[in-house]
This record gives sequence, C-alpha cells and structure tokens, in this order.
Amino acid sequence: MKYTLTDEHRAQLGPWAQRWTANAMSTKAMDDADRKAVRVAIRGLYEAASLIPPPDHRIVFVPSPFVARFAAGFAAWIWYTRKQKKTASAATYAATDDATRAATYAATDDADQLQWYIVSGDMVACARKVGVGREGLLCARLAYERMWQGGNQWSGWSAFLSFFRHIVKLPLDYRSGWQHWEAACVHGGPRLVHHEFCIVSDRPERLLVDEQNQPHCDNGPFCRWRDGSALYAIHGVKLPAWIVDRPDQITVETIRAEANTEIRRIMRERYGEGRYLANTGATVIDTDLSSTHTRRTRAPQIMRALLQDSEGRRLLVGTDGSTSRTYHMEVPAEIATCRAAHEFLGGIDERKLIAQS
Repeated sequence: MKYTLTDEHRAQLGPWAQRWTANAMSTKAMDDADRKAVRVAIRGLYEAASLIPPPDHRIVFVPSPFVARFAAGFAAWIWYTRKQKKTASAATYAATDDATRAATYAATDDADQLQWYIVSGDMVACARKVGVGREGLLCARLAYERMWQGGNQWSGWSAFLSFFRHIVKLPLDYRSGWQHWEAACVHGGPRLVHHEFCIVSDRPERLLVDEQNQPHCDNGPFCRWRDGSALYAIHGVKLPAWIVDRPDQITVETIRAEANTEIRRIMRERYGEGRYLANTGATVIDTDLSSTHTRRTRAPQIMRALLQDSEGRRLLVGTDGSTSRTYHMEVPAEIATCRAAHEFLGGIDERKLIAQS
C-alpha cells in the first residue's frame, strides 16, 4: 500500500531534520560505547551483504578521514599483492594479516613521523614510510571512490530512511540490514570498507558553516580533527590552508597563477581588490559623480570609477555614501559608463529616479 504523509507525521519533519542535522554536525569524540556500537554495526553490514565480517582487530578506529584513506588504500594494496601470491599455508595468511595490521595501525600509533606526513597530505612520503610503491600509492588515491561510506557525514540519507522506520513505522524489515547502517551513522564518522578490514574515522573536533550552511571560516580551518588534519573553505569555496592562515603570502603572481576562478576571487579579496587593481595597472574606463542625488533624498554625491583589470573584467568602484566603505562590483564587459554599471547592479534608471524627485 502506498504511504501518504499524514499531518501527525508532517509535524515531526522539522524536529527530525534538526536531530539528524545535529548528528551530521557533531564534534563529539567517539568513546568506548560508540566504538562498541560501530563494531556491532559493521559486523551486521557485512552479514547483510552475505560477507564474512572482519575480526575485531581489523575493524580499526583512526583519528581522521585522512588517516583512514591512507591506511585503507595501503592495506588494500597489501592484501591484493598477497592474494596474487597466495598459498594454502597458514604462514602466508599470518603474514598477510600482520601486514594489514601494520598498515592500518601505523597511523594510530604514536609514530610522529608518519603522522606528520599524513596530516600534511604528503601521500608519497606516507607510502614510503609504510613500505608500498606506486601501485600502493594509486590504491590510496582511489580509496575514496572505491571504499568510502560516509558515516555521520551522510546523515541526509539516514534521516530520510530512518523517518519511515521510527516515525511512520512502515512494516518493513529494517533489522536485518538498515539498522546497522543507521547505527554506524549515529555512532561514528566516515569509514572505508574492504572485504578484509574496515577503517572508521572519528568525528572532527571543529566544524563551522556560514548562514547558508556552507563550509566557512576566514581565520582558520572550518573543519579540524584531533590529529591536526584540517580542511579550509570560505563561503563554500575549498581552499589551500596557506590562503587562510597566511594571507600575507598572497601576491599578484600567486593570484595570476591560480587556475580556479573562485579561489582566485577569494585571493584577490584577501590581498585587497583595490591594491590588486593598482598593482596590476587597471585601466580607467569612466569616472563621474553619482547622479542619484535629489532634493528629496539629499544623498551625498560620490566619485565613481569604472575600471578594467588585467584579466579583462570590468568593475564599478565606489562607496555606499554612509560608511565610506569602498566596493568593487563586477559588471558585464560591454558596459562602458559608471551610470550604466550602477543601473545594471541596482536594477534602476538613474534619470527616472531624478525626474521623479
């Protein structure tokens, strides 16, 4: 029978969304209870897929997704190479098991050298430390697309399906498979799943967003894990760490060398748009005094300039007349006057505005 949303269930949509949003945004460190629940969930997921669950020592908990990705990729390569050379001997299995444990646990031991390579994102150095070659490095790079399951980062899908389990209470079999996925989402972060092992990441210790719920922090990482690994973004645009942490190192040369348009825009903003235009020899296309001053509004007249930068972009430069803050507003390249630029940006006709006053 097809389900139709009832008023009673509709009233639960908001609270349910808030609950799962909080789960996605959680910065609580996994504790022993979480790890126990995740082990049970992982075993249940493997069994639901008709696979033999890995033993507990190969359900490994690591401090961040960066560590998980490195370790899972390298461990997968070790298992693959052992499988190519497999024999029926118990000694070979033991060697494979030991190698996998070495790869997965290397990042969680107090080995500062390896940890530094992982946190810095140097996959080549990390591969060298673990002892795998080019193929192992490729495995680590492919781990995300081949082995990744999002844990609490995939709360959206879990929110949708769990709503029908817990609120609607549809008469479906949730216990044999879905409840394990849901539990892994509630109690742990992202995981990388392999036939022979599962590596589970902790949640981050810091997670910030802007008013539109986009990843954002303009003075540090928007997301940071307890091992020091971090991600940077400003209003949803992912950035290299140095642009946020060391803006004084932004130069005209580094801005011009950046291929990504959005990253280059943010670099210009942090460098200073006016400073960038001055240092790159922007061309003045037009200047005037604002013509929106009327007897009724008595708005102050301000100097405006239409500039063209070294990339061919045209920008109207002016202030808002009250805070004296200078704005640099991009307009289409065919616009040739300050008045036309202002009318385009504001959706107004300056002549009509003055005439009506």
